[in-house]
Amino acid sequence: HFNTSSLPDTAVITKVTFKIRKQGQAGANPFTTLGKILVDIRTGAFSNNNALQLTDFQIAAHKNAALVFQNSPVNNWYSVKFPSSAFAFLNKTGATQFRLRFQIDDNNNGTADYLKFYSGNFATAAARPTLIIEYYVP
Repeated sequence: HFNTSSLPDTAVITKVTFKIRKQGQAGANPFTTLGKILVDIRTGAFSNNNALQLTDFQIAAHKNAALVFQNSPVNNWYSVKFPSSAFAFLNKTGATQFRLRFQIDDNNNGTADYLKFYSGNFATAAARPTLIIEYYVP
């Protein structure tokens, strides 16, 4: 999640970029078997708690698959620009939370294939997920 409450109420958002850094991988590259990474957005927290909760995965997003990460990292950084249709889901009064998932939930081969990304809680500042919001105030 990102605390996006510092955005002015009258901000006109012009560009948003979401970046995550790969920490590692287990098994085969899941992009080859599970497809692209889809990003769901919730204005606020999925379980009304900014900390990750088990129930976050059952709570409805405000926008499913709002963003799509391709398998095209640069120096282990995956980056995606928001379509303008997703700007409205940025919470100007609190947190905006994201949920990442692959297009296919399981390839049923009984082997764990997954990517590990640095988190905002435990990574150094240089490796944490980043949300870059460009805007102006009329």
